[in-house]
Amino acid sequence: MTKRNASGPMNAAKCVLSPSVAAGTLSICMIVKNEAGFLERCLESVRPAADQIVVVDTGSNDGSDEIARSHGAELVRADWKNDFALARNLSLDRAKCAWVLWLDADDVVPAATVEKLKALKHEPPDRVFGFTVRNERPDGTGTEFVQARMFPNHPAIRFERKVHEQMMPSALKLGLALDGRDAVIEHHGYADPKTLKVKAQRNIALMLNDYYPATPDPVTAVEIADSYQLMEGWDKAEMWYSAVLAIAKIRTTQPAIASQACMGLGSIANRQHKYGIAVRHLEEALKLAPWRVDGLYLLAVSCDCAGSREKAIDCLRRILDAKAAPGQIGVDFRAAKIKASLRLPRILTDLKRLDEAVAESRAAVERHPDRGEIALMAGKVLLVKGELIEAIRLFEKSVALAGNRPSMDSYIGLCCIYKKAGRMETVQQTLDATGRLFDGHVRYRAFRRYFINDMAMVTESFPEAKLAEEWATIERDFFGSL
Repeated sequence: MTKRNASGPMNAAKCVLSPSVAAGTLSICMIVKNEAGFLERCLESVRPAADQIVVVDTGSNDGSDEIARSHGAELVRADWKNDFALARNLSLDRAKCAWVLWLDADDVVPAATVEKLKALKHEPPDRVFGFTVRNERPDGTGTEFVQARMFPNHPAIRFERKVHEQMMPSALKLGLALDGRDAVIEHHGYADPKTLKVKAQRNIALMLNDYYPATPDPVTAVEIADSYQLMEGWDKAEMWYSAVLAIAKIRTTQPAIASQACMGLGSIANRQHKYGIAVRHLEEALKLAPWRVDGLYLLAVSCDCAGSREKAIDCLRRILDAKAAPGQIGVDFRAAKIKASLRLPRILTDLKRLDEAVAESRAAVERHPDRGEIALMAGKVLLVKGELIEAIRLFEKSVALAGNRPSMDSYIGLCCIYKKAGRMETVQQTLDATGRLFDGHVRYRAFRRYFINDMAMVTESFPEAKLAEEWATIERDFFGSL
């Protein structure tokens, strides 16, 4: 199904291509540097739709160039000059087809999107196609946003900006509007938090070099702020988010960017436990971009911590009812729904609304049958409600889904049920068996110390006071079920 913007391609100017360009063809244009771990997967995924592949290599020494050649790519070697747009435009200079699709080496084009590309390259070259870019994380979450990815091969369409480069401004000058399509590009470059921080530090230097306060660019400013926040530079992030909101008419001309700045300020205020300030920023963010479920979750956290439980519940239920609607700013719809599914039953349990908590927990397990943390949460709620058979099944499920990374809480839940059943020998056996996994964890030692009165758990590493503090947390996490 085609999704067109209100200003869609119906009003766009006709894009006149060179007579030498063959209609109905597609060039894949990429830049790479030391991407041997990703490149082959990317090229294999898109080859069935490609009539040409151009790879600009900016200095690889890991065999990326040979991988590109082995997949029939035209290889262009170029020195890296700290300018992503410059490198991408070198790839466009070699493109020979009617359409261009730009990719990163850590992109994957799903089979369904490949079939769409085969059809889209036969469309009239009078628009730019926007696809949903889905940043994939190892835990099955990740942001989604719409990005201009496929465009006519016209010499006036070129990338701009040294980092977070864009070609859409030049396309707009030709009268070509963005036509959003229900195609997906999977991006796998956001898996490692350490790598993200390294990239953020690199990007900040490039963006600051290009930023002119006399003619402020709100997109660059908010990306600088986001990068500082990623690096945990809270003061500088706050300064740049505030600078975004100080740009004249930003709330009316670019509400999505203004919303991102408000979200950033709200997130920082939450970290500082300034929940009233956080609520104010987050409510403004949602007025500017009501579809932002990540903003709703942050607002729910603020309200929950500030004691406005009913407002928090309303926000969480709105998240669970929302449909994914990727826009200009990346939003992690999957993570927001998972986090809402975890937090809502806990709040309802705290309020002694156990029937609602049980209903929400069961619904969450149905929505997310493969999430161990959801099964664990539901097990806790069912334990409080006294539904012990279902609770033990959920705790066992959470252990199975966790694989080699189980949570101590799953075993705490099982031990609680074993104790209720009078099976203290099984409790002891379970704790002894899990000792090799958790013995160095204060939670494990506190549980043994107080649950089975194991006095040997008082050590220099975890003194009595620390164990008592952790035990209080366990009691709270299990809603007084112990």
